Amino acid sequence: MPSTSSRRIRMAAATATAALLTGLFTTIPAHAAPAATATPDIVPGESTRVPAFTAGIEEGNAAARRDATAGTPATAAQRHLEARNDVYHTSGLELSKPKSTTQDGRSTVRFTQSLKGVPVLGAEYAVHTKGTTVESAGGSLFTGLTTDVTPKLTEEKARGRLFSDESLRRLSRAERSTAAHGLVVLPRGAGLLTWHFTVTGTDLSGRPVRQQVYVDAHSGGVALSYNELAGAEGPVTGHGVNYDGEQKDLNAYERTDGRVELRDRTQKMFEKTGGEILTYDAQGGDVKNYESALPAGTPLASADTVDFPAAATDSGAVDAHVNAAKVYAFYKKELGRDGIDGKGGTMRSVVNVTSNGAAYQNAFWDGTKMVYGNINGAPASAGLDVVGHEMTHGITDKTAGLLYVSQSGALNEAVSDYFGEAMEVDDEGLSMKDPESGLIGEDLCGHDKDPADCALRDLNDGRRADRDYINIPLASDNGGVHSNSTIIAGAMWDMRKSVGKKLADKIVYTADTENFTPWTDFLQARYGIVDAARRLGADATQLQQINNAFDQHGIVPGWEDVEAPRDAVTLAKDIAPGGEGMDMSHNIALAGDRWATSYIDLKSFFDGTPEYGIKTGLVSKPEKGATDISTPGTWAIDPALKGNTLYYSRVGVNGADIVGRKANGGKNAQVTVIAGGPGDQREPDVDGKTLTWVDIQGDEADVWVKQGDKPAVNITPAPGTSAVRPQIGGGKVSFLDYGGTSTTMLNVYDLATKTLTTTKAGDLLSSATDYVQNGKYGFAVITNPFLLGFQSVSGYDLSDPANTAKQRSVKLRSIFGSGVQLAVNDTSLIRTDLTASTFGGLTNANMPKLEIANVEDVMHGDGGPWHRVSCAPTAQMYPGMQNGSDRVVWADTRGTTDIVTRDKAAGTCS
Repeated sequence: MPSTSSRRIRMAAATATAALLTGLFTTIPAHAAPAATATPDIVPGESTRVPAFTAGIEEGNAAARRDATAGTPATAAQRHLEARNDVYHTSGLELSKPKSTTQDGRSTVRFTQSLKGVPVLGAEYAVHTKGTTVESAGGSLFTGLTTDVTPKLTEEKARGRLFSDESLRRLSRAERSTAAHGLVVLPRGAGLLTWHFTVTGTDLSGRPVRQQVYVDAHSGGVALSYNELAGAEGPVTGHGVNYDGEQKDLNAYERTDGRVELRDRTQKMFEKTGGEILTYDAQGGDVKNYESALPAGTPLASADTVDFPAAATDSGAVDAHVNAAKVYAFYKKELGRDGIDGKGGTMRSVVNVTSNGAAYQNAFWDGTKMVYGNINGAPASAGLDVVGHEMTHGITDKTAGLLYVSQSGALNEAVSDYFGEAMEVDDEGLSMKDPESGLIGEDLCGHDKDPADCALRDLNDGRRADRDYINIPLASDNGGVHSNSTIIAGAMWDMRKSVGKKLADKIVYTADTENFTPWTDFLQARYGIVDAARRLGADATQLQQINNAFDQHGIVPGWEDVEAPRDAVTLAKDIAPGGEGMDMSHNIALAGDRWATSYIDLKSFFDGTPEYGIKTGLVSKPEKGATDISTPGTWAIDPALKGNTLYYSRVGVNGADIVGRKANGGKNAQVTVIAGGPGDQREPDVDGKTLTWVDIQGDEADVWVKQGDKPAVNITPAPGTSAVRPQIGGGKVSFLDYGGTSTTMLNVYDLATKTLTTTKAGDLLSSATDYVQNGKYGFAVITNPFLLGFQSVSGYDLSDPANTAKQRSVKLRSIFGSGVQLAVNDTSLIRTDLTASTFGGLTNANMPKLEIANVEDVMHGDGGPWHRVSCAPTAQMYPGMQNGSDRVVWADTRGTTDIVTRDKAAGTCS
């Protein structure tokens, strides 16, 4: 349900299939809780001199203290930062005029940061005062930003580079739209100047997408991309039955024509501002039409009389209307907030949406309203915890603005889970000790199922950050916003058990609306919550209970620095393949004794210049580590190796070229342009003296081939091709084509006969999303968006690819796969996927594991057997192999993501 330190942010184009699970298996000792004394707290910021959090900081002398506490909270906050520049280091920063809000005598003063007039993404600092006395401060401001804010790329050219991200090319062209928002600085290292765009549309499954895309204004690469899908005239009392069969009174409105609408004007906000609670019926309309706007003519859910019929139950209108009123009442009564916007604004819900004619199995807050589908046969609005969750996203969006990626996104989800479940527990009169008190979405399982078996999440699952945090890339779940949310939500939920409901709710609400800023991570959230509790008057015992809750969930200093043992040789430390941020076909290349990988620097979110590069080394000399091949201002991605020659895509301000160079030549090695031009040249592959790649120009993506010294040839000259994953072997070039109107095609081009054979790779309900081949066989990952994105793998005989009798279904670890990755050479096929961790529980044993089988057995035998490549308790992804060798190179992730190798598979692991 949609709405940070190296700390697990992934920057770059987010696409659908690559996924990487990481976390920390070894439990580290709990640290002592912060003392509840007057001793100042200063939590250093990461990659900035501005502290992430402070409390108890006084001015340096009496005169400064008098000056800082004069006037308004805003002037006091501003003078406080100036007077203690030795702590805050903000004197050289370009900060906005302060904006303050006041609640129950507490004021929060917020500052945002720009660089030479260009806003810095997520850069916000909050100073908390009581009257004009500063009590604490925190957030993210960046002292190291020096980048040139003069773009080398025009906004129009940047717009033209958007679709080098293949995930955007998968959106329906007819329904796709792009909005430009100007320049924004990403706070990485010296800063990254970008053009910000919003691309809206629907993906191949018909699901709505609102992609926030930041294009490097100096190099032209996609630096950050994510999908944030994160009214008888007068009041009457209507009646309807909710999903559980209970008769409910409905605050409704009778029109002059006698029609009764679900329009609630009875809440306190209506008297002050005219704010209402409105429930609309999409009448089966497609969700893509409701993702950011309310289509003209969408009717309010209504009935001929005050008695609403069964259709209003089935659509979810009754539940949505009743539960929205409960959400309003909870925030108004318990926390003094007047509606989602805090200003008594109208609260809107839309029920009964579909997706491509089928049930839309989700619900979301789109920034202005709630949208509900149907989950497991139940209207998504049936659960008060779901409704409260989604509407709380609206409050977070309007206050903390927690960015919907990685830890800040998981915190966003956690706050919504906390308040959604708090509302439901209180509404149903459940004890906080009840086993079902922490279940999220258990009401959407159907009436004949055990709630614990089908709840979406459980706040009582006991997960710890230092043991269970799953380090998922931005390409999957926006970096784990749902997968990791119960870690921090569980700590807050345990706090509710220990200090009491009312105080805990007020603490979390205060932290969310006053302490949290866009990039707040788990540890910052802990300090923010403790600070909010202190400012709300919590005593020493209560503060200790709160700190204990975070200790028990492993959210302690240093929780991210734990490693796990491996049974492979480490070739290079802390190198995350570029596929963690960008879905590339060649994450790891291998030729003879040499390996190469595209990478994204994960030492911190604010580090990593260049953003994408290539590192290469020798398998036989791991002690030498890796050589960095990169050029400032450009990206180096998609490595392919032929002996000691490295081919890759060099992305710069004027486009992306295929280039070649000696892998061991150092930074000054001669670079030769193999393919350039007006488009983006991506995804090279090489076999012998033949090179192939994709030329992307707008929506057209053609496959080119260069054989030796002959001129390059476009083997897909007909319009309408949208190719990905071109690979060469056995005298054939094969690739996927998204250009078809109904399904993905697998194309095989014979270099000798110059003939192109096509066959379906998917059907009306599924499409191929990844592909590997060894010249004899090809293997496509098939994704079915109508089955929750589950995946399968199909094998093709490339000598006769269209012959369905020769096609094979490849076994996965479970019936359905998720996040499947493959590698193949002349003898073996390797698989790994995320399904086991999804269905088998988040344990070490169920993390993604590389498994290997004989490729002939897969295609002609019984499909196996499969053996483990490595027996380590780690996440194993992005495998690479070469013909004529048993060696496997892969990315091994646990705490750090390292490149490792084995000269042969481990076999059976006991």
